[in-house]
Amino acid sequence: MRARQTTPLGAVAKGLIAGAAGTAAMTAAQTAVMKARGQEGSTLPAEIGKRIIRGVFQRDVPEDKTALLNNAMHWAYGTSWGAVYGIVESSVHAPPLKSGLALGAAVWAESLVALPATKLAPPVWQYPPLELALDAGYHLVYGVAAALAFAALRG
Repeated sequence: MRARQTTPLGAVAKGLIAGAAGTAAMTAAQTAVMKARGQEGSTLPAEIGKRIIRGVFQRDVPEDKTALLNNAMHWAYGTSWGAVYGIVESSVHAPPLKSGLALGAAVWAESLVALPATKLAPPVWQYPPLELALDAGYHLVYGVAAALAFAALRG
């Protein structure tokens, strides 16, 4: 019996759900590490959101909305990568662990290029090794969780 083929729309929908699951796993990992280290969370998602809102809508974001924007951007970004993953994985059919590690590495690599390009973060070679390792780990957690969620949704 052949497995039922996922439609492109179905792949995107399942990918969005998987991306949300991956984002939840990554957020939990980041939160646990930040609490253990006595640190505050990053506001980079809010800074990106503010730039988008200023550029597209020609409006400023009130400071009291920064935390909300930060959270919305973090979840929107992670969830949207899930849609991309859903389309790719529906064509490739790789094992979840392998494709999840590839997804996490791809999202991490993109951030290492995009954030310095926007002057929101230093280039990768300026990061302390521990911070770089933690960041890589968070993204790998994201990728594997998203891939496992997608595999579960696909059945």
